[in-house]
Amino acid sequence: MVISTDSTGPGASVPGSAKPVVLIIGAGVSGLLLAQHLKREGISYRIFERDADLATRGAGWGLTLHWSLTALQSLLPSGLAERVCDESSVDRWADRRGELSRFPFFDLDSGELKTQTPGAVKSARVRVTRQRLRKLLAEGIEIEWGKTLREFHTSDNGTVSVSFEDGTSCIGTLLVACDGGQSRVRRALFPDQTNLMLQLPVRTMGVKMLLTAEQIEPIRKLDLFFLQGASPTNDSFMYISDTEHIRIVPITRHGAQAGAAAAVADLAITPSRGGNFLDVPGNQADSDPDVFSCQLHCSWPYPGSGAPTDVPATNKDRCELLRAFAKTWSEPFRSLVLNNVYADTEIKRLDVLDWAPPIGLHTNGQVVLMGDAFHLMSMYRGEGANHAIVDVLDFATHVVPLLALNRDDFSSKTGSQAHTHQSQGSDFRQALRQALDAYEGAVVSRARPGVLASRRACLDAHAFSRLFGEAATGVSPLLSKREMMLQFDDESTELIK
Repeated sequence: MVISTDSTGPGASVPGSAKPVVLIIGAGVSGLLLAQHLKREGISYRIFERDADLATRGAGWGLTLHWSLTALQSLLPSGLAERVCDESSVDRWADRRGELSRFPFFDLDSGELKTQTPGAVKSARVRVTRQRLRKLLAEGIEIEWGKTLREFHTSDNGTVSVSFEDGTSCIGTLLVACDGGQSRVRRALFPDQTNLMLQLPVRTMGVKMLLTAEQIEPIRKLDLFFLQGASPTNDSFMYISDTEHIRIVPITRHGAQAGAAAAVADLAITPSRGGNFLDVPGNQADSDPDVFSCQLHCSWPYPGSGAPTDVPATNKDRCELLRAFAKTWSEPFRSLVLNNVYADTEIKRLDVLDWAPPIGLHTNGQVVLMGDAFHLMSMYRGEGANHAIVDVLDFATHVVPLLALNRDDFSSKTGSQAHTHQSQGSDFRQALRQALDAYEGAVVSRARPGVLASRRACLDAHAFSRLFGEAATGVSPLLSKREMMLQFDDESTELIK
């Protein structure tokens, strides 16, 4: 599979070439948000996604949106902007009641509350499901599904051509790569910087559980949205989050001891869902949920010496390892795992990778990166999606005003009417490249410290003494305030106890 840039590549012009066409690779959060904004501004675009549909990858993990919320709403069209936080929230009922999220941090051995954030309502911080957020952002967007990128070429006439594994191709003015942390476009643009992709020295597993209100109540008493903790004994780290609350229509009622699994087994089909078994918030918006979909993430240090514990190869062994960690934890964390995770419970391995864009990084020609493709970061500060959203805002600030002008409008505005069509195109390409440079400079200055702070947060999460013991030096990025602009340049990757 080849992806390349080639200044002498296909030279066909864009149909109606006076009007820019943006090609977006990837229908994740940043790609869909960019498409929404371009559509609102009247700029032509096409968006391509390798998956077959929005449901291909399942619900995904939850996201915390905080300092990007204002940007998110400012980029969306009227109507959608007002709906996005409410309809993508993991707990619309709690949000509507004005419940505060505090994100407490616990000593897993003793159960002691070590710290928590100031309480925040959904207008300041909201926990959302990735799937529901993407579904909202996809409204009115014509996504071209099943499009796996094969290669791209940039040409001297100011076009970029893209071809896909299914044999189709297209031409546009600008390629925006929103193709994720393993971005093929990034690897093609910067083949000499693949070593900057780091696997951090921790190992992680994730599990999702369907729980009744009774089963999850001990956890929800601690926080309705999200909690985390670490063990001073074995330096394991854990977080728990609701990912979806499900309203069900049972054929028969089971006893409290039957649990969520039995209840879900006897659901009536809800006609409004077209035959689906689960009726999610939006159809039963004013009802409390019967079943809570909960995600638990467990990770532990993986030092470069000794005999570190890796993620087991089989699901059965992963279950045994997770239960072994849980046996060292206090209540209610211990029972949450021991009472709900069994040998047949699917437990996924999650690799923790990051890629910090170097200072001064710039692409060439008519190709640019966005989101995880530009700055992959670990989840330990919960800022990856926030940076991806503000990437779109920076693009809207620096690049969209130029794209909103067709070539003739640009020539008129810059006083170059007397130029030839070729020179007008050259002027536009130069102005576009300057705008892209400004965008990239803004993103690197903001997101590079974010990647490095998230890296440090990951390492500290697995060294309890650095958080609360004698080795602690100030407030760790794991626990410090989430901010858009940080001053952080620690590039170390070593676990320090």
